[in-house]
Amino acid sequence: MFIAALIIFVLFIGYPTLHIFMIETRIDRLEKYVIKLRKKPEINLIYAIAHKQDEEVTRAFNQLLAKHYNPQKQAVYKAIYGGYQKNITQYKAEIATIHSPKYRGYYETFVHIEEGNLALARKTAVNVPSVSMQHVLYAEIELQSGNRLEAIAQAKKALHSSKGLQLYQIYKEYERELPEALETT
Repeated sequence: MFIAALIIFVLFIGYPTLHIFMIETRIDRLEKYVIKLRKKPEINLIYAIAHKQDEEVTRAFNQLLAKHYNPQKQAVYKAIYGGYQKNITQYKAEIATIHSPKYRGYYETFVHIEEGNLALARKTAVNVPSVSMQHVLYAEIELQSGNRLEAIAQAKKALHSSKGLQLYQIYKEYERELPEALETT
C-alpha cells in the first residue's frame, strides 16, 4: 500500500517537476517555471545568467557556495562563475579540479575557444558526451572562426537536441548572441 501511494505521489508531484527540468521544450513554460522558482539559488543562477544580471549572478553564486560544501559541486559553480565573468585564469583553475569528464571536457573546450585555439577546441569538442553540448561548442567555434552561417546551423542543432533547463539556457544565450538561430526555417 505504501509503495502504491509513493508511486502516485511521484507521478503527480514529482513528474511535473522532472518534466520541466528534463523534458519540456516550450520556452514560455520554462520561463514561467524558472521565474516561479527563482528563490532557489540553483534556478536563480540559471535565470540571472540567462538575463545577464551581474549582481544577481554573484548573489546566487555566493549562496550556492555557502549551501554546497562538496568540492566537486563548488568547482563546477566556480567554473560557471569564472566563465560568466570571462575570467579565464579562475576558469582554468577550477576546471582542473572537476572530475566529471562530461563537464570537464565541455569547460576545457571553452577555454580553448576563449584562447583562440580553435583547432584544439574542435578536437576536444568531439569527446564531449552530450550531443547538444557538442553543438553549442561547435556553434561557438564557428562564430569565433567568422563562419556565422555554420554557427547558426550548429546553434539550431543545439536547440533541437536540448530539452528542459538546458534548452532554456541555450535559447536565452542565442536570443542575445545569435538571434538568427531562433528563426524557424
